[in-house]
Amino acid sequence: MRDTDTTPVPALGDVFARRYRLLERLPEGGGRLFRARDEILARDVAVKVFEVDPAAAPDSRRRLAGARMLTALDHPALVTIYDAHVGHGGEGYLVMEFIHGPTLRQHLEERGPLSPPLAAAILRDVALGLAAIHDLGIVHRHLTAENVLLRPLRNAGRPFRGILADFGVTHLLGERAPETPVDDREYLPPERLHGEDPHAASDIYALGQLAMEALTAERPLSGGAVQELLLAPLSYDPEIPTRFGYGWELLLTALTGPDPAARPTAAEVAELSFALAEGSATAAPGPVADASPADAPDETSAGAEPVPPLPAA
Repeated sequence: MRDTDTTPVPALGDVFARRYRLLERLPEGGGRLFRARDEILARDVAVKVFEVDPAAAPDSRRRLAGARMLTALDHPALVTIYDAHVGHGGEGYLVMEFIHGPTLRQHLEERGPLSPPLAAAILRDVALGLAAIHDLGIVHRHLTAENVLLRPLRNAGRPFRGILADFGVTHLLGERAPETPVDDREYLPPERLHGEDPHAASDIYALGQLAMEALTAERPLSGGAVQELLLAPLSYDPEIPTRFGYGWELLLTALTGPDPAARPTAAEVAELSFALAEGSATAAPGPVADASPADAPDETSAGAEPVPPLPAA
């Protein structure tokens, strides 16, 4: 991480840091996330530009420690971070691997809900990624279907792996806290709506909302005027779907429970979702248990997808 110079918001076609040529704006990140070409290593990367909080700017030692910790993270369910920069001019940027696949939300909007076994596989991917950052004391804070990328897989028994993005990285680097977008409000747990700081159990609640969206392709909140969407979380009580079997019902109820202390850890969710995908006794009778993960079809509007046989934890 370098702590000199300033980092103005770049324009398409610009080359900055003497190596990254910006090719296109990506839909996430409020117009400040880009696909770029690393002209030294000849590969596409994702670049996120963010505004640094002036109150955090003098604390360069803390930000340097945070950057080193984040770039040391190496997990198949996390986006790899290549470089981090915070300048004195109030701007910073991150350089990350570029995933050649859609977000989970884009996939759901285009192809409809995932089959229960495939949803269990993606849930396990994301839970393992959360467990990795929670072990370091990092809270994601903004987990939604927009922040799960789908990396295409070949000869793996399933079409893609879930990759967790935007996992509290820029917060550790001193990013100015943005206003909470509607997408984030959809997933906010009760304790955060009442003013508590985010913690690991808050991510678990959001994980439950993400699992329900993967199973149904329905967002927690949708439609209505902007004012209604902003106020809706204050009275929102998630309705747990029961048509996917008793195992799913139990897990989703535990993930979205009102008491943060009663929610399972991310590592426990990974184990439970593995059991669901395998159709074990934990999954109980229902659609998940009746379908073999090796040959059950994926119920999407655009045709069948392979069902995921998951590796052991």
